[in-house]
Amino acid sequence: MPAVQQTLLGRTLWCAVGTVLLVAGSWAQEAPGSTVPSPAAAAPLAYTGGTASDVSAQALSWDQRITRIANDFLGTRYRLGGISQTTGLDCSGLIKQIWQRLGLVELPHQAASMAKLGTPVQLRDVQVGDLIFFNTTGKQNSHVGVYVGNGRFIHASSVLKKVTENSLSESYYQKTFNGIRRITGFGNAADAPAVPE
Repeated sequence: MPAVQQTLLGRTLWCAVGTVLLVAGSWAQEAPGSTVPSPAAAAPLAYTGGTASDVSAQALSWDQRITRIANDFLGTRYRLGGISQTTGLDCSGLIKQIWQRLGLVELPHQAASMAKLGTPVQLRDVQVGDLIFFNTTGKQNSHVGVYVGNGRFIHASSVLKKVTENSLSESYYQKTFNGIRRITGFGNAADAPAVPE
């Protein structure tokens, strides 16, 4: 093999190895004789902890991460006031858990309180990760789910007694729809802009 091809192949292999080590979180060199910052000096990832599937989700796009983490909760039993995948979740408990696994803002454990955070979004502009609010008890913003794309959202259903996925085009959700909020990039709920009541 000519020297130029060997050099290019060697650099390609080092880049591939460096990328794998970078993802693993422990690297020292990108190529022979070329150092890169230690992990401690590098910018921290947004992810702050959680399950093995959360860790593998770090390499995915934002939309894929949210969808994968939300999908991990499908089938979890519904429990009013619940905030644990093991013992059960209510609608706002589900959203809190998803946000926690994403390493994002600490959200309040009440749909109506969540609806006061972030910024309003029109239905035509909805994006994966936006919170979808409904009036399911005669009170505005009494239920919340997370949008996962293609007109669908994941939520903890008190009727079905589990975390499930539904379509925004279903007549029940069209009738009870209250709005959409986008909550991103905050270190804690106190930093998120509130909406006047």
